[in-house]
Amino acid sequence: MDLGHASLEAFAASEPTLDELKAIANKIALKYVVTYKLFQMHCKAQEQRDMQHKNALLVNKYFLLYEELSYSMNHGDIGHVETSIIAWIPILKATGKHKYVMHMTSFLINMHFVFPAGL
Repeated sequence: MDLGHASLEAFAASEPTLDELKAIANKIALKYVVTYKLFQMHCKAQEQRDMQHKNALLVNKYFLLYEELSYSMNHGDIGHVETSIIAWIPILKATGKHKYVMHMTSFLINMHFVFPAGL
């Protein structure tokens, strides 16, 4: 992705608009965050796969999931915390953190099926 600037200072001096910054952010996210392209990588032959790029995509995905959960907890957004927990359950289960998974799952079940509404 070439923006035509030799340095960060040159880019800042060009005074990009908010819409330009959003467009740049979208391009970066499409290239460096997991999308449907990860599945396409799995469909290629082993010697054609870019394993470093795949691993970088997965690491970025996990960092963003952590950032999302941390931000929502710090700002008291319990609805977003619940949504984020759903993404963490299979990750923690795969890494052998079964107690975390059990408590997160029981929390979600209690919130939606045991405790009275509005609690």
